[in-house]
Amino acid sequence: MRRRLVRARKTVPEVKIDRSLLVDIAGLCASLKIDGHRGELTIARAARALAAFEGRRTVRIDDIRRVSVMALRHRLRKDPLESIDSGLRIEQAMNDLFPQTAVRSLASAG
Repeated sequence: MRRRLVRARKTVPEVKIDRSLLVDIAGLCASLKIDGHRGELTIARAARALAAFEGRRTVRIDDIRRVSVMALRHRLRKDPLESIDSGLRIEQAMNDLFPQTAVRSLASAG
């Protein structure tokens, strides 16, 4: 684990994220009405880190799916009386924006 982390830290600057994926991330944040651009930046950085950790040089949509809930859950606008969002709204938005990956994700989970 330590070697993987060290290698990932060295290679993360070389990991590329396609412009179309950046547009997808922006669309996700817009659909969830996330304020500012920090959510988008956090998803992009976390997806690059995940790709590096897994030994890849490019980010995939599955990386974005895996980090989005962690990156956005606390950024959702909440009614003060509403309970903390479990991430379901983010999952639903991902499924709406990326239906092909939603099917693939569900198939791999079962």
